[in-house]
Amino acid sequence: MTLPYETIFSRARGRISDMKELSLDENDLNETWTERLRMVAGDERVIRKFASFNMDDEIQQIEFEMQYPVSDFADKEYVIGLFTLGMTIEWLKPQVDSAKFTARALGTKEEKNMQNPYKDMQSRLDTLQHEFSRKLASHGYINNSYVRGE
Repeated sequence: MTLPYETIFSRARGRISDMKELSLDENDLNETWTERLRMVAGDERVIRKFASFNMDDEIQQIEFEMQYPVSDFADKEYVIGLFTLGMTIEWLKPQVDSAKFTARALGTKEEKNMQNPYKDMQSRLDTLQHEFSRKLASHGYINNSYVRGE
């Protein structure tokens, strides 16, 4: 099955609202997003979902076959959703760790807590990582050799 990078990137654009990043020129943005996509695909929990998997950066597409296929539509949507979620996590990690949010602000303790987006971003990252793990696990529980009677 073939999946263009652009399909994943367009879904990821809906989840990432970083104006600084979106203002990059097309080549830099494409390189950044391709790197994130590779980081997600390199996760051993992800790669084990596929019987075969190949990323071609030249033509910007992924060739894959699922370990336990359901249908072409379901498999494509699962892969798109998984990579989109993973790319969102890869985007959010440096945002949470950036000096902008970890630097201490001047003010009282209450003011710091009221104006602290770091905790919200950290919570969002934890939620996304949990959702990613749950998505991987639920696919494995539903689609495996035991359930299929193999």
